[in-house]
Amino acid sequence: MNILFVTQHFPPERGAVRRIFEFARYFAKQGHNVSVLTAIPNYPDGIVPPKYKGKFFYYEELDGVKVYRSWVPPASNSQPKKRMLGFIIFLFTTIFNSFKLKDNFDILIGSSPPITTPLIAWLLSKLKKCKFVLEIRDLQPESSEDFGNLDRSLFTRWLKKYMHYMYEKADRIVGVTEGISIFLKKIVSDPSKITTIKSGVSPEFINANSNGIRKRFGWEEKYLIIYSGTLGWAHSLETFIESARQLHDQPDILFAFIGDGQKRQVLEGMVRDYGLKNVVFIGVQPLETIPYFLQAGDVLVHSMKDVPVTKGSLPSKLFEYMASGKPILYGSADGEAVEELDRAGGALAFHCEDIDKLSELIMELKEGQIDGSNLGRQYSEHVKKYHSRERWAQQYLDFLEDKVPN
Repeated sequence: MNILFVTQHFPPERGAVRRIFEFARYFAKQGHNVSVLTAIPNYPDGIVPPKYKGKFFYYEELDGVKVYRSWVPPASNSQPKKRMLGFIIFLFTTIFNSFKLKDNFDILIGSSPPITTPLIAWLLSKLKKCKFVLEIRDLQPESSEDFGNLDRSLFTRWLKKYMHYMYEKADRIVGVTEGISIFLKKIVSDPSKITTIKSGVSPEFINANSNGIRKRFGWEEKYLIIYSGTLGWAHSLETFIESARQLHDQPDILFAFIGDGQKRQVLEGMVRDYGLKNVVFIGVQPLETIPYFLQAGDVLVHSMKDVPVTKGSLPSKLFEYMASGKPILYGSADGEAVEELDRAGGALAFHCEDIDKLSELIMELKEGQIDGSNLGRQYSEHVKKYHSRERWAQQYLDFLEDKVPN
């Protein structure tokens, strides 16, 4: 098959979009011709890598995948208005860039968010006369409404109508979680065209070691609590700072935040105001080092705000956490992620704002009242058995080969 992906974000950018690259790479290894229309990389810090600077269009091949990049204004996570402008500009520069693609495609996959990519993919599917598959990684604008990034308004109602129109135009729809797929099946006229293809985890996380991270940062004697990912408004990260405040009399406990985002200054301000010495922020780290950091931790933590959309959330980082073989404290009372942890061996869950419960769980793990080593092994085995990225990539390919009608 000739397959074309449309996605604004793509490696070397960080985050969940690595899923698309690894799926595309897998498809290419299976003998398919795979191309990607994407943007000049700049996410999440707004910094364009040197080899892409000054380029309006850029072509390269990555592991057998043809990548066509188009200019957008660089914007960091802390510049939401500029990022939204970039979504619109991507629409025009990508359609212009698409005329460089001379192949005839069988399937065109548009991955959203942002919500401009479905429109690009649908228009190009008409132009290229191929099937249109819509991949939904996050529900928009519903997610932005729930997290408070967008007020419920005439504008968001229009956005919902637009996305519902895109759902109907798609020949097939891929939801990355069961919650997303269930939501979509209540909306579209033909629920049978929807399937779930989860992100899974790559071998780099499954086979990693700590690679000297503890020694490098002087953490050899610490009981290390690690959060890795975006420091964004979707996450109740203040709870971790408050827990660190409660546990300040445990000098060997250290909370380490790996990543950056809009909330970093707020969190650092809390640490300064409280005079905490048991919290560190080490910023964005090279993607290839993240498995080492997870392996270095004693406990991994994550938390989502308590809003309706998070009940169907299954963050890709959860699979990475599980692959590390470490106990996970998950800040959500229920939902798809907690159910996954339960299936894997047991969920150590707490309400996202329950500081006392979080601190209690940390101490129970530290003192051995909860067998974190055994729980971590169960998580790791579960991921290896059910959630390797190659396993999900093959299911995606089977779906494209067998279920998309000719």
